[in-house]
Amino acid sequence: MCVSTRWLAVVAIAGAVVGAVAMRLARPTPSGAGQAQAVKCPVHSADDAIVVDNRDEAERLRRALVEGIFAPWMERGRAPTPSEFATRMKLGQVEADRVLDQMQACGERVGTGILRVPESELIAVAWPLANVPTGITVTAEGGKPAFARCAFDALGVSQMLSKPIVVEAEARDNGARLRIVVNGDRVTAAEPADIVVVKGKGCDTMSFFSSKQAGEAWRAAHDGEGELLTLAEAVQRGAKSFGRFATGL
Repeated sequence: MCVSTRWLAVVAIAGAVVGAVAMRLARPTPSGAGQAQAVKCPVHSADDAIVVDNRDEAERLRRALVEGIFAPWMERGRAPTPSEFATRMKLGQVEADRVLDQMQACGERVGTGILRVPESELIAVAWPLANVPTGITVTAEGGKPAFARCAFDALGVSQMLSKPIVVEAEARDNGARLRIVVNGDRVTAAEPADIVVVKGKGCDTMSFFSSKQAGEAWRAAHDGEGELLTLAEAVQRGAKSFGRFATGL
């Protein structure tokens, strides 16, 4: 779940477009042993799995992500500002900033948290969401379209939020508009019906295709690159990855 520096630079340039112009861009650099301890991530990764080091802290951080980051993001269609996060969580700004710093530590350590634009308060990524146009949007009832990092991420949002969502994107092969309705770990509607996903090595190399034939043709033209998945298989994987936010890390 790594994010390239180049991609974060694009986020920085596009921040105003997605409604983050009010954010304070300069961040003080934490210093001292106390600060380092304060932002320690309560989980780590081992053998491609999340291992919890501090159960209470991990649960507190999970709730803060779901209630303070994901929920307002899906309502507004953009990442919340630090002050909006503080208000949502009913925290003072100092404590809210400490929680955000802890989320950043987890994002850097295991890809479960947030990543800010370098030297900025602007949230660039909070997996599975992105604060810059990616070509893939997810919309929950009553909310505004929010950008998802990639196909798996978009397809996992419903399980994460425990509510149906609509995913809209373009097919990589022909640019056709795609519309997918997901409820938990199931596809309830898809237009066109034969959508597939080709999964590369990471989020930035994962794409929707309009049909199995189109996905196979693209793989054949790229020396068999990627893994071709049915839409149902891709939803299952996305739900497995992000469903832990609904039930616990």
